[in-house]
Amino acid sequence: MSNLLSRIKNKINDNQDYGKLAGIVGIVLNLVLFGAKLAAGLLSASVAIMADAFNNLSDAGSSIVTLVGFHMASAPPDKEHPFGHGRMEYISAMVIAIMILFAGFELFKTSVEKIISPEKTDFGLLTVVILTASIIVKLCLAMFYSNIGKKIDSQSLKAAALDSRNDMICTFIVLAAAVLGWQTGLMIDGYVGTVAAAFVMWSGFSVLRDTVSPLLGQAPDPELVQSIKQTVLAHDGIIGVHDLIVHNYGLGNRVVSLHAEVSSDEDMMRSHDLIDCIEQEITEKYSAVTCIHMDPIDTNDERVSEFRAIVENVLDSINPELSLHDFRVVFGETHTNLIFDVVVPFKYKKTKTLCDEIQGRVWQTDPRLFIVATIEHSYT
Repeated sequence: MSNLLSRIKNKINDNQDYGKLAGIVGIVLNLVLFGAKLAAGLLSASVAIMADAFNNLSDAGSSIVTLVGFHMASAPPDKEHPFGHGRMEYISAMVIAIMILFAGFELFKTSVEKIISPEKTDFGLLTVVILTASIIVKLCLAMFYSNIGKKIDSQSLKAAALDSRNDMICTFIVLAAAVLGWQTGLMIDGYVGTVAAAFVMWSGFSVLRDTVSPLLGQAPDPELVQSIKQTVLAHDGIIGVHDLIVHNYGLGNRVVSLHAEVSSDEDMMRSHDLIDCIEQEITEKYSAVTCIHMDPIDTNDERVSEFRAIVENVLDSINPELSLHDFRVVFGETHTNLIFDVVVPFKYKKTKTLCDEIQGRVWQTDPRLFIVATIEHSYT
């Protein structure tokens, strides 16, 4: 199935086209599987097989949702949505998850009824062939969805790949149980259906959880964060990076903002040109709207370095997970102000008293030093 992607590669223009292709393939194959399994279920009088067939019909509906979702996500930016409509892809993935949950619930209800009122199934070789072929098709479809989902970083296609994999496992369970019942005469069709239903519902819950999180503003992928930082720090003249924020608007559309530290001794026009070049590089490399704030840092004043070391030691003594940035010093005749931002982990509970604690420990070193600290969390 994945070879199909390479054969039509030259005809694909963008991520939306990949998504639409996946939706069309899913609709066709799932409708074929629905018809074949429904026929096998009717012939064998197996509720588990018929429920599995309607699960494929639900998958066809999910593919339609995927197709519509990618079409809507491909709409250009407008006045109301200046960053485009890429998050429609998350909405479509959420709808797929709800459909999976509904299919699992219906399968569970039908299976319980079959346990209460068991009926003998009429299983045969044709049903074995149909279910075996279904397993193979679902395996290929899962690989197809997974390949495209990874290529275009699509949440809905990754969800569809997981759903196809679960369908393959459910069909295998149904097949194994049907063969066992065929050979032994045991009426376990309903019990097998409940196991398959529980598996389907858990899959739907997992997909729903993974699609709601991006809509709520989940933290970006740590590998992406590290890659962006390395890209910026690879340039000569950049001392440090902080306050990195990544907003994801779906289908690779991102907004990236960060602060880049440069030496205050460098020519500001030269540093500004460097920042512009880095912005352009990140924009092209990560498909992002990029904004970089330039922070001049005094790197040659030994007194500033000494005071920074004092504060860093204090933070480390309070909690090794605390860090600082934007450190600067305002010297005065009677006292000196140390101005900086402190980054605390979300689990840190003493943020309200942290500044007082830092001040107290700094005064133990030098009573003329006063801190002006801003407490913040990391966005990555």
